[in-house]
Amino acid sequence: MLAPGFPLADAIAAADAALGRRNAPAVDAAYAAATLLVAPGTTTTDSDGRGHDLWMAVAVDHLVALRRLGAVTRGLRRCEDYLGRAAAAGVDPSLLLQERMQLRDCAADPRGAAADAAAMRRLAASGKRPISAAQDGRLLRAEASAAAAAGDAVTASRLLDDAERALRAAGCADVSIIDRDRALLRVRQGAEPDVGGALAEMLDGEWPETVESQFRLAFALKRQLHFEAAARVMTTVTGNPDLDPALRLPALYELVTLLLTMRDDRAAHALRPLLDAAAASWPDPAGAARKIALLLSSAPAPAPDPAPDPEPERAVRQVQRLIAADRLTEAESRLARLTPPADPLAAEPATDPGAGRTGTSTIEAAQEARDRAEWYLVAGELQLARYRQLRRPELLQAAVDDLGRAVRATAGRAWLTEVRILATRLLGEAHHWRAEYGQASARWAQAHQLEERLAGRQISDAVRVGMLAPVPDEHDERVRFAAERTAENAEGAAATAALVVAMEAARGAAILGGILPAEAGLTRDLPPPDDHRSAWAWIRATADRLPRSQVVWMMHATPLRVHHAVIGPNLLHHIAVDCRRGELGDAVDDLMGSWSAGTLESAVGRAAFDAGTRDIAARLDVAAVVRHLPPDIRRIALVVGGVLADVPFAALPLAVPVRSAGATAGRAMPLGLRFALSDLPCLSARSPLSRRSRRVRGDRSLLVDPAGEGITPARGIHAQVLDGARATPAELAATLARRRHRQVRLDCHGRYDPLDEAGRWLQLRPEDASGRLPPEALQAMDLHGCGTLVLGACESGMATRTGRDERLGFVRAALHAGAASVVAARWAAADPVAAAVLDRFHHHLRRRTRDVALWQAQLDVCRAAPDRQVLDCAPDHPARWACWTLYGDAGWQTGAGVARRGLRRAADHAPIRRR
Repeated sequence: MLAPGFPLADAIAAADAALGRRNAPAVDAAYAAATLLVAPGTTTTDSDGRGHDLWMAVAVDHLVALRRLGAVTRGLRRCEDYLGRAAAAGVDPSLLLQERMQLRDCAADPRGAAADAAAMRRLAASGKRPISAAQDGRLLRAEASAAAAAGDAVTASRLLDDAERALRAAGCADVSIIDRDRALLRVRQGAEPDVGGALAEMLDGEWPETVESQFRLAFALKRQLHFEAAARVMTTVTGNPDLDPALRLPALYELVTLLLTMRDDRAAHALRPLLDAAAASWPDPAGAARKIALLLSSAPAPAPDPAPDPEPERAVRQVQRLIAADRLTEAESRLARLTPPADPLAAEPATDPGAGRTGTSTIEAAQEARDRAEWYLVAGELQLARYRQLRRPELLQAAVDDLGRAVRATAGRAWLTEVRILATRLLGEAHHWRAEYGQASARWAQAHQLEERLAGRQISDAVRVGMLAPVPDEHDERVRFAAERTAENAEGAAATAALVVAMEAARGAAILGGILPAEAGLTRDLPPPDDHRSAWAWIRATADRLPRSQVVWMMHATPLRVHHAVIGPNLLHHIAVDCRRGELGDAVDDLMGSWSAGTLESAVGRAAFDAGTRDIAARLDVAAVVRHLPPDIRRIALVVGGVLADVPFAALPLAVPVRSAGATAGRAMPLGLRFALSDLPCLSARSPLSRRSRRVRGDRSLLVDPAGEGITPARGIHAQVLDGARATPAELAATLARRRHRQVRLDCHGRYDPLDEAGRWLQLRPEDASGRLPPEALQAMDLHGCGTLVLGACESGMATRTGRDERLGFVRAALHAGAASVVAARWAAADPVAAAVLDRFHHHLRRRTRDVALWQAQLDVCRAAPDRQVLDCAPDHPARWACWTLYGDAGWQTGAGVARRGLRRAADHAPIRRR
């Protein structure tokens, strides 16, 4: 005990006070001053009469305090200084080595910690400093950490067992840390079936104090596929302003790795400046920069150093990188250095490695399972790559065998899910090359289901959706293969026809039965992928009788590309555009966020809308597709799904401005003013919808007008009217059941909340919940007498995506109920402009096809607003009129023949009557 008033006692008291304030620089300065007040080797006697080195005691306290504060770099620098002073004075350095060992362990340097443990054991062997039981336990723990980092989980488990016995023999209170180390090691090797037991208690209880413990926790969570939870741990670590500089690069690198695993490339690349700054202060800046570039590069990774990695898992990654770089000979040589599983039959499904086992045997079983699965995976991957080059059947058979063993080796082992996904996906590719298309699709579907389960382990919906957006399903894989064969196939158009069939298959196997349940014979017997002749015949049969002025424009977004296919009379053209589906989805979400009613009322909001449509048009390269259209094309039927179904194609600007009365000077013409657009659920639906439409042609109309506040009354429409109190859901259903009206228009308010089923309705009378018409009630009505249903409500064209490709909403409900076509709004439309567009649409239906009638109505409003109220709403802006979309059949609604339509055309002198 040092008496107060002495300089050494005052310095230590200042250090203790700074420690209480968690002020690492002050603690460091106070202890540094204290160690200068006493010489190394100065002995003091405690109350029991035992002698101690006072300088050593102060130095060790200094290092312990810095370690507790997380100031690892300061601690390591001080430790090197103290070791030099101890060597110069001939003082035993064992205690300093022990502290450096623990500091290195905190700095995620297990090899350095193990080197210090070895140095202490050498000193003990020389007789200079015996090792106590407590010290032995800590040395064993450091050696276990080094063994785990080297991939030797069995040795690590054995050393932890020995460390626990030593610490218990010494009566150490912190022996429970071994239980945590063992739990983390088990999770790291996959021996824990899930984040449970000690790890779950750690998550729910007190947060790990040291950065080293947080690193271990994040790594364990990552191994159990809880990537978002691991990223949250590492976000806490990297956000710590007191994080030691020595740990900043490893922490940032691990966080970026997790973000990339969650497929959040944008967030990962946003951390690049911080990574580069941390790499600049790393002991090997050039090596750190190369590692960062490799991590964030989208190109195939360069070949690794020729020296094989001693850890099996990293050695497997090296072989995979060589395969990706198309260096197959080197990959085969590197794979030959890895020990294959001794018994192929051992790859059969096994029970949980943790069942009936404890300690080392559990870790050993888990490690063997991982090594076996990864060896078969990379072997199959190599054989498949060699088959792509040489096209030898025996290589393909070997790939199927090895990949099948990899899949079986991962059965029932959740911690090997990522291995199982890749093996299953590659096995699907191998089956596809063998023309076993049913098995290929089944394998690809299984891989996607596993991806969905993997995403389901994350915490938030946003991360789950983001992880699945770039993942190909079985339809994406089929489209990809068809596109590859189109590029290399000499049959030209016939191979492109097979690609169109693949795109059609991606629109959902059950979509026809779900949308057109009453139509007979709606089975899609699509040709197989390699039958190009049948594919071309299917296209001719499915897209027959297209008018000369119309084409079908199909689109499909795969994870990396958007495929465009244009089909018309004697026309079949395919374009593939590089476009990441996840980024496209983000762009569409941003655009949808700008088209609320309040936002579009302002010039700033409309400018944001314009920016969003320009971005999407550029990503899809719409101008390139339009340039390839024949000059006489005026009508386009769009067939889109997935993220593309939310794109307002009518508002997309063409890259090159065109001269037209419908275009504003200085603004590129939107697609919806240059072409008459319509939307088909799939190409196979065109003919049955056309047949349905021919049965319900006519001009008799029904106007449903509950006289809602703020709704401009319809004008110039000759129709039966359900207005006021008569405009109830029940009265509407009864009127539709008579099947007398071929055109039905609902002028009412509406709401569509994709997240809340109770928030989806059209408001009829009375003006309360009993007057609301939800999509399922509309679907239950009889619309088989209706050729054109106009939903004049805001957001009536919105839909909720379910499953892979199905979209539920008012449009699908109406088609399901029997309507041949539906006109609805994608977003909140300004009421005066909406009324003008729909009035003009009704007018033009008397002598034009549905798509041309809507196109002409939109042109009319852009050319000349009917009154001041409409003009004040900026009607020429796409945000005002492009929300209106025609779904279903685009053909004739009127039953009038050519002569009567000609008379009606002659009677129309002005497109809009001034009111």
